[in-house]
Amino acid sequence: MVKTKDIVILGRPLKLQERSKAQMKGVTIGDSLAYKFYDGEFHGMSLLFAEPKGFLLPTCPAYERQRLIDKDVYFIASDKYVHLPMLLANERIRKTKQAKVLTPVAQYLLLYHLQIESIEGLAARDLQDKMPYSYASITLGITCLEDLGLCQKVADGSKRKVIHFDKTGKDLWEQAQSVLINPVEERIFCDDLLSDEHYPACGINALAHYTWLNPDPPVTKIGTKTEWVDRLSLAVSLREDADPRVEGEVERLINDIEWKD
Repeated sequence: MVKTKDIVILGRPLKLQERSKAQMKGVTIGDSLAYKFYDGEFHGMSLLFAEPKGFLLPTCPAYERQRLIDKDVYFIASDKYVHLPMLLANERIRKTKQAKVLTPVAQYLLLYHLQIESIEGLAARDLQDKMPYSYASITLGITCLEDLGLCQKVADGSKRKVIHFDKTGKDLWEQAQSVLINPVEERIFCDDLLSDEHYPACGINALAHYTWLNPDPPVTKIGTKTEWVDRLSLAVSLREDADPRVEGEVERLINDIEWKD
């Protein structure tokens, strides 16, 4: 019966199989007496593991690890320290935490896709000229969408990865409900806007613009051109409103959207 041994490399379980005497051809008698030899595969690479003094170490202080590394000795010490031909790592390496809600960039990507223009089949580089974010931010936004199961990054036949959505239109919008964030970061009440900048109207006034609801009196300078937030950001910002009129009009707002994907 073949003996096996379970080890862990950077959180990944790995099953080793002990070599039989018939497989020990070429191994010296001294080495065969000093070590147990196991076969295993890690990241698609076949490796020979020796126990107990060479490869699998139950404990290994920092100075000893450095000495082995300096001498180019490959080793595994528990599941925290690894020095292999294709990998050098220790427990201080931080694993990226998987997203639980959409980041602002990821939400912008999703709402742009649903309302403005489909980004299906596009790569992060393709979106740089379409959105007010850097390539790095767009890449992180796409990763966030993928972490939350809203899209996938797939190969397009070349070396680049492109965005793919399994769901479209309202189905995609409903899938995202539990991870959307409120686009209103802070509310400030004032009598006037002491600025010449144009800001999009939101809240009840924006909902009245898109639906049959009557608007509140706007607080703007005379002659200021009114602009409006996008429909889906508006719907997210008003979904906690307890007024049944608002709830009904938000539902009407979503039903009347012309989905762009």
